[in-house]
Amino acid sequence: MTKYLFVLTSSPKDFFCEQTLVAIASLRVHNPGAFVTVLTDDRTAATLIEGNRAALKDAVDELKVLELDEKLSPMLRSRYLKTVMRNVIDGDFLYMDSDIAIVGDLSIPKEWNGIYAVLDFHTNLSKAINRKKILNNAKMLGFSPILNDEIFNGGVMFASDTPEVRAFFEKWHELWLYCVSKNFPYDMASLAEANFKFNYITQKMPGEWNCQMAYAREFIPNGKVFHFFGSRIINTCGREVPESMNVFLPKILRKDFYTDLKNIPVKVNADKSITINEYYDDVIAHAKEAFLYQTEHAGKFGADIIRSYAFAKSLGFVYKKLPFVLPLLSLIGKIL
Repeated sequence: MTKYLFVLTSSPKDFFCEQTLVAIASLRVHNPGAFVTVLTDDRTAATLIEGNRAALKDAVDELKVLELDEKLSPMLRSRYLKTVMRNVIDGDFLYMDSDIAIVGDLSIPKEWNGIYAVLDFHTNLSKAINRKKILNNAKMLGFSPILNDEIFNGGVMFASDTPEVRAFFEKWHELWLYCVSKNFPYDMASLAEANFKFNYITQKMPGEWNCQMAYAREFIPNGKVFHFFGSRIINTCGREVPESMNVFLPKILRKDFYTDLKNIPVKVNADKSITINEYYDDVIAHAKEAFLYQTEHAGKFGADIIRSYAFAKSLGFVYKKLPFVLPLLSLIGKIL
């Protein structure tokens, strides 16, 4: 049995718990009966006691809690859990970040054995837009220059429960701790270096398993996991969002979709499926259609632009500082 694993570090002040709840709800829509595990820290676990934070515990099949150093920041706690997850969770698992929507069948192919992930940006490092930054970071840390021209996105990873894979994660954690000592707390450089030290053990997972939205045009129609990244979730600042804006801002990418969920009752059914209300259930069940709608109305190239980080950042700025531009965008949405 494969476990579907999420890592959660959260407080009532953020919306990571709600994000994870939405991700699990989408998983159960398309994969009924999936065994869901959440790995969390003691500080987070202490807050999962009421409302929808308590509902999260009911929605999972396994909750694993690690006691961590109180001095660790939320970011460090999250990365700590992610790099040790293989060695504290038993059984094969498919790990997924929480800034995702599961939109398809995640049955694991029988031939998968080892570690699988999707290339970052869906391309080789030599063609990646951040190639120079990645290589500079590797050089700064004294790491390999990534000789196989592959760097993997850690947002979706399959990991078998084998001694070799456990050793790989042990090395990843060790390298991440080294990065932290160098004031570089991110986990991708250490993941790439662990892959180098294990003779490039990580195998390429089909792009449909981790559709990194701005770069996944060819994978979206048959996508299984849509990874939209937290940086593309837009704060609409309480402003009304007309239907014509759906082409620019799918509902699942609106910050209030998660923050409002703090005050909306969530029902966890006997089969562990999640029911919220008609609006939420519809958005969660039809996340793929929302992104296909972008392509249909804006075209393939236009949809690429709309899904980009630059567009998301600009749209967030408009909502916060230039709301008088919004009627024009709404009109363009109607035309499209």
